[in-house]
Amino acid sequence: MAGFVPNEGEALIADVVVKRDLTDRIADLELGLFTNVAPAETITHAALTEPTGTGYARITLTDASWTGAADARAYAQQTFTGGAGGWTGSVQGYFICTKGATKRLLFIEVDPNGPYTINENDTYKVTPNVTVA
Repeated sequence: MAGFVPNEGEALIADVVVKRDLTDRIADLELGLFTNVAPAETITHAALTEPTGTGYARITLTDASWTGAADARAYAQQTFTGGAGGWTGSVQGYFICTKGATKRLLFIEVDPNGPYTINENDTYKVTPNVTVA
């Protein structure tokens, strides 16, 4: 991932590793798309703006399906497909967040080739990769 870990994600990682506090880190993660322009390190899950329209939904990333070793993890490519009428908002990139009652933003990446307008039957593909270095 060429993106970054926002402050909210850093705090969650510290809580999980140092305090073993899993309150906001239940099983699995979610992959979503965002329309915010130039998100900063201070962006939070609550401040994300996602596209709306037929066919858009977050994708569950099952914990056991991540692969890799050392400081890098990868997940199989995931595809979002625009439904009837397309989506509102231009896709700027993708994010990974927790699925708990209080969602936390872990990782976010701006697509350097974006933004993208998603019309009916258009696809947007993401191969989630995370390097902790």
